[in-house]
Amino acid sequence: MSPEHSTSLSGDSLTPTNSLSPWDYPADEPSLFAQEDGRKRIKTRTLAPNLTRRSHKKSRAGCFSCKARKIKCGEQKPDCASCLLKGIACVYPTEPAARKSNLPLIKRNPPSTPSIAGAAFSMLDMRFFHHFLTIAYPHLPVGNDHVWVHEIPQFAEQHEYLMHAILSLGASHLSRLTGIDYRRESLVHRGQALAGLNQALSQASLCYGEADAMLASCYALTFQASYMGDGLTDFITMVRGCALTTDKIRRELSPTAFNLHPDGHLKFMAPKLERLPPVDPTLLEDAYSALEEMIPYLTDDAHFGFHAGLVDVVSALQTSSASGYMQFTELYTIWYELCHDSFKTFLDPNNLVAQLLLSYFVAVQLLIIPLAAHEWLHRADVSRIRVLYGVTEWAESIFQRLENSEYAQFLSWPQSIVSTVVAEVNGDILQLPSVLQLHLTSRDITPNTILAPP
Repeated sequence: MSPEHSTSLSGDSLTPTNSLSPWDYPADEPSLFAQEDGRKRIKTRTLAPNLTRRSHKKSRAGCFSCKARKIKCGEQKPDCASCLLKGIACVYPTEPAARKSNLPLIKRNPPSTPSIAGAAFSMLDMRFFHHFLTIAYPHLPVGNDHVWVHEIPQFAEQHEYLMHAILSLGASHLSRLTGIDYRRESLVHRGQALAGLNQALSQASLCYGEADAMLASCYALTFQASYMGDGLTDFITMVRGCALTTDKIRRELSPTAFNLHPDGHLKFMAPKLERLPPVDPTLLEDAYSALEEMIPYLTDDAHFGFHAGLVDVVSALQTSSASGYMQFTELYTIWYELCHDSFKTFLDPNNLVAQLLLSYFVAVQLLIIPLAAHEWLHRADVSRIRVLYGVTEWAESIFQRLENSEYAQFLSWPQSIVSTVVAEVNGDILQLPSVLQLHLTSRDITPNTILAPP
């Protein structure tokens, strides 16, 4: 979406027709104003009997100053001869800009101090925005739904990159649900959101709403990446961005509408941990064995650190769902704690060991979904399960990258998890233990359980 800018002219630029001044007339011309009986009267001049008015072509594209003085404009650009002679500003009417899109556009009249000056949004963008507000807005940070629905849309009016992040998320989520390809629209908005977010992050957030715009954009882009088939790298990068932005807000004591208490997530989930469904132990046994066997292939600290994190999650899930869920939330901190160079190396597609570890991460995340769904049960809807196709496509890309490598021997476990999830999303009859545990939705989640990535 490319903004269209319109030139606005203030009233001071124009001379009103009812306030002509003496310098608007030649010096040797008698005044048109005369006094009679104490009242002003406009005198009219008459032509001699033997004279006639010369016809002339009416100027329709003349400058405003000539129009105001009701004289013919020579239409010279940039300043007409009459305005140059009198030394006054010469302003021409703005030519209407050609429309660049076939979509019907709604042009906004921005407030007095807008940041989206002259922006134009298509009717399709309006659909993305509505979809965001009603269905697709993030459930993280937990317990902040009211902020996403009420405050964030208001902040987006003043922060263009936040609006683009909102629209990109709405487009990607809607695309997964409907099967209509909105990838082009979502990527255009995503690119503009990232450009504005990077600029905002380099500045101190002093005013109310600025910190929220940055953090909300990070979360929106994180969730959007989970709906993109090639979005794993973007997802991990934005997870790191969420953590860095939250830390920035806390360090700078920036005003924020979000509840970002350090223990907020744990307090929110504590009453629900006992109700988390168990993970089938047969889904975990092969994972633990395979992770142990790949240790000789680990080569750097990032490999060892992330591998240890995966082992801790699998071991904790074997103990209880609650401990496994809490351990999984700690797995994200590994990306946050890596230095820039190590993080960049870890995400390199040619780092095949890291790619193998990420295939296990994707599979473990799919196991966690029935547990993480308790973070947003009141918004759940099992009919939206197809949004998980984005995550399964992450894994399938890794499988293709590693299929002819020495690491292919370790892919059987994540492949079995992903194939089971695809079958569940497609509604197929399972021969293996359920991963998403959709059978639980008819019991304590009503028929409205969303199963989106945590």
